[in-house]
Amino acid sequence: MLVSSTMHLLSVCVLSLVLSCCQGREDPNFRIRAVNLGGWLVTEGWIKPSLFDGIVNKDFLDGTALQFKSVTTGKYLSAEQGGGSIIVANRTTASGWETFRLWRINETAFNFRVSGKQFIGVDTDGNGIGIVAISKAPGHSETFEILRNSDDKNRVRIKAPNGYYLQVIVTCKSLQKLVKPTRKDLSLSI
Repeated sequence: MLVSSTMHLLSVCVLSLVLSCCQGREDPNFRIRAVNLGGWLVTEGWIKPSLFDGIVNKDFLDGTALQFKSVTTGKYLSAEQGGGSIIVANRTTASGWETFRLWRINETAFNFRVSGKQFIGVDTDGNGIGIVAISKAPGHSETFEILRNSDDKNRVRIKAPNGYYLQVIVTCKSLQKLVKPTRKDLSLSI
């Protein structure tokens, strides 16, 4: 069976080659003209970087993979089991569970998707101060604002839709929660 299908495929390829060679010999002036439309139909930063100069947070585009390290504990945020549970900050190294993919809504508003394909959001079942990765589709409670530190562009604060900031708090059960902002404090940076 394998031999006959291979022979059939080979004969089709040879026939195509013979026909294409014959086509060119009928009219020696026959030319094939084509245009590569890749740079016209697909806008990518490597094709013409100057197109992206005016975009705010242009390094935070859709699909960007981010890993967040807590300033407080020096540990990475992680989606337990890759999603479907709470977000913790207890990993010393970053890998798949510690990587969040961005879905950009506007210049500063984003959804974060974990490796298990869930979106992180405010825990509406609890007291509204926990962060979980259980939603299959982004909504209002899964929309966060990323605020950059003007002195260090690699340091950000994450603001939840309820006005609280994500902050790592060391407790026995969990290492994360949302805190109400009282002032612009560097301890709220991740």
